[in-house]
Amino acid sequence: MNPFSLAWQAIITFSLSDTLAQISDALHNLHFIPWYSLSLLSWDDIANLIKGGDSFTSTPFGEYCAQYSAVMTNWAYTMAAIVCILLLLCKRNKKWFWYMFFAIVAVMSVTSVGMHTADYGEFEPGKITTKLLASFVDMSFTELMAWSGVVCFIFEFYTENKRVRNRFAWGVTAWAIFVLLLLTFEVFVQKNRPLWIGGRDEFGMPYDMGGSYGGLSFAEFGCFITCLPLLFILFTKFKTIPKRERGLVIMLLSTFAIAFVITSLWGDNEINAIAQGNFQGHSLWHLLTAIGTMIAGIWVDNRTENQNRQREIDAAVQKALAARDGIPVD
Repeated sequence: MNPFSLAWQAIITFSLSDTLAQISDALHNLHFIPWYSLSLLSWDDIANLIKGGDSFTSTPFGEYCAQYSAVMTNWAYTMAAIVCILLLLCKRNKKWFWYMFFAIVAVMSVTSVGMHTADYGEFEPGKITTKLLASFVDMSFTELMAWSGVVCFIFEFYTENKRVRNRFAWGVTAWAIFVLLLLTFEVFVQKNRPLWIGGRDEFGMPYDMGGSYGGLSFAEFGCFITCLPLLFILFTKFKTIPKRERGLVIMLLSTFAIAFVITSLWGDNEINAIAQGNFQGHSLWHLLTAIGTMIAGIWVDNRTENQNRQREIDAAVQKALAARDGIPVD
C-alpha cells in the first residue's frame, strides 16, 4: 500500500475520542529507561535485565546501546549552544536572531534526550504511546531549529533589502508550519511515523519508526527541505562573503552534508557497521550537527567583527574625505 493510501485510510478511520483516550493513557503510563540506575548495577546485572525482558526495559540489546549512545551525544548540542550564546554575549553581539537560534538548539537537545530516553519497547504502530509523543515533541523542536537557522541566514544576508528579507522569511515560515502540521498528522492521525524515504524491507514496504535500516518519515524529510534555502543563500551570496570567512562557511556546509548522509543511511535503532560497529549512526549525526552549531557560532562572531571593522574603516574614510573637502565633521 502506498503512503497516500495509508494516509487516506488513517483519515477515514480517525476517531477523535479514541485519539484523546490514547493520549491520556500514554501520559498516565510514562515509561522511561532509568539510565541513572545503571551506576548501581554490575555489568552482569545489566545484561540479565536486558536479555530477560525485565520491566527495566523491553528494548533489544542493540537498540538499547544505540539509544544510550543517542542520549549521551545529545548533550553535545546543549554544550555547543551554551558556548555559542556565551561567546556572543561576551562579544556584545547585537544580532538577536542568532540568540534565538542557539536557545532553540539548547531546548531541542533536552527534548531529544527525552525522546531517546523513552523506552523503544513501548512503540506500537497505530497507537499513541509515550515514544510517539516524545518523538512529536523532539521532531517539532528539530523543525524549529531548522527554521530558525534559515531565518538567521536570511536576516544576515538580506538586512539591507527588507522587502526581499520579509518575503523570504515568511515563505520559509509557511513551509515550516506545513511540516509541523504534517508531523501532527503522522502522530495523531496515522499514529505512526512510517519511514518512506529510504527505509524499506526486502519486499519494498516501508519500515515503521522502529525500523532498523535508516530512512526518513515525510515530516523528517520536510525538515531537510526546510534547510534547502540555506544552501541557496550561501551559494548565491558566496562571492559576497569575505575570503577570510569562506573557510568557515565551507566547513559548516560540509559538516551538515556528512551528517545528512549518515543519518539517511543508518537508523536510530542499531549498532551499525561503521568502523566495525564501534560508531552508532544517529549518534554521529548528533555530534556532527553539534560541531556544525559551534562552527556557526564562530562564523557569526567572525562575520560580525569583520562588519564592525569595515564600518569603522568606512567612517574613517568618509571623515578623511570630508576634512579634505573642508566639510565640517562632528
